[in-house]
Amino acid sequence: MWSDRSRFIVLEGLDGAGTTTQTAKLEEYFTKLKRDSFATREPTDGPIGKLLRDVLTGRLMRYRLAEREMALLFAADRLKHSRLVESKLLTSSHVVCDRYIFSSMAYQTLDPSISAEWVTQINAGFAKPNITLFLRVPVEECLRRIAERNESPTVYEKKDFLETVARNYETLSPYYREHVGPLVVVDGTLPENEVHAEIIRTLESHLDD
Repeated sequence: MWSDRSRFIVLEGLDGAGTTTQTAKLEEYFTKLKRDSFATREPTDGPIGKLLRDVLTGRLMRYRLAEREMALLFAADRLKHSRLVESKLLTSSHVVCDRYIFSSMAYQTLDPSISAEWVTQINAGFAKPNITLFLRVPVEECLRRIAERNESPTVYEKKDFLETVARNYETLSPYYREHVGPLVVVDGTLPENEVHAEIIRTLESHLDD
């Protein structure tokens, strides 16, 4: 059975696509199977990750970093995170991560001077996912969900930004598959439990030993 061996599973999507919800549901699923698992996210809760969150939420109002600076900070945050992921995999724990390298590719290439190749170069040597699940949700639906959260939006949670990021995800998918690893699209517009069920079916289909 595929779940007998530790796997690194990444959930990706636009802000509001449901990656955080589905990360939690997948960890609950492994718990029910009595399989060790570790849920994590990026930016992390480490010092650099916290700095990134402050920038993203506008708490550091004087500092709107350029995308190249953001990409380097994300890579620095990912350096220690990747080692943690690898250590968990070595202890036979599944790792479920809410965002990873694909997010850096899609968001930091908002700056047209930044290429996917450069992003992968600065992330070279990090743990590679066994599979990445992209929750595809239209921008308008993502914005509706974001509004319902009653939280301050991040600098990216605006229609024009999200529309460009959505195009970046689609355009960069072939490159990601070739240079990072398997990528499967999941319909994120379905009810939460149906999205979760589809994720399980996808894992069973693509990670079957």
